[in-house]
Amino acid sequence: MAEAPRKGYRGSTSPSALRASSPRTGAETVYKIGSVGYVVEGVAYVGGTVLIGAGLYLVMRGSFPSWWGQRLLWPLVRVTPTVSHLQGWAAIGLGASILAIVFTTVAPDLVAGILVVLAMAAYVVGVALYVVSTWLSRRPAA
Repeated sequence: MAEAPRKGYRGSTSPSALRASSPRTGAETVYKIGSVGYVVEGVAYVGGTVLIGAGLYLVMRGSFPSWWGQRLLWPLVRVTPTVSHLQGWAAIGLGASILAIVFTTVAPDLVAGILVVLAMAAYVVGVALYVVSTWLSRRPAA
């Protein structure tokens, strides 16, 4: 006996929709999953670009903005130009990693595979630079 087709968006058999109902009103909302993917990609593009921009600012300037309070510099104790430069390079590496992962959605398979490997390498380097810069800011002054 054949199984009945699953109902998706507007009665279609496509599983490309997500249904959610409000607990208060009981109204049902249908989210197109493809649209949500585009929103996530857009947020990732913006986030990666902002990280790269902030990293370039730190690398070129050598200091954090004066309006940043101590809360935003939390893991850092003594901010020197070296620490700021390392933090900038870490931000550039993480931003490049995010952008490379997002570009894999539109790249051919071979290029996407290379981008994933490069993104993982940029991520590891960015995290390592962040850890080293934090350690440098917390070590006793010589």
